[in-house]
Amino acid sequence: MYGLVALIVRMDEFGARLIRLNGEDNSITDIIGRFFVNALPWVIKSLAVIGTIALLLVSGGIFVHNLSFLHNPFPWLPDLIYEFVVGLLAGAVVLLFVKGGKKLFVR
Repeated sequence: MYGLVALIVRMDEFGARLIRLNGEDNSITDIIGRFFVNALPWVIKSLAVIGTIALLLVSGGIFVHNLSFLHNPFPWLPDLIYEFVVGLLAGAVVLLFVKGGKKLFVR
């Protein structure tokens, strides 16, 4: 996993190095280098969405599996969807507490 993260972090540097590799314009290394440089913002944005979904699924799974009253109240609903919704609701509750706490204690 750490190697994959390192590749993503250095993707634009690798692309820039490929572009500078030779003096020719529009060579195969230039095309591949520009692809890496231009793809990095899309990769980062997609990782933000994927990471948020994963965080909600994991947190919902933690609540569902550790609180007996939340464990499988809707057997017809797939666990993946149920854990996502529980994670989303738990996140919303925490957000409300944090925003309310800021308003109470910052003044």
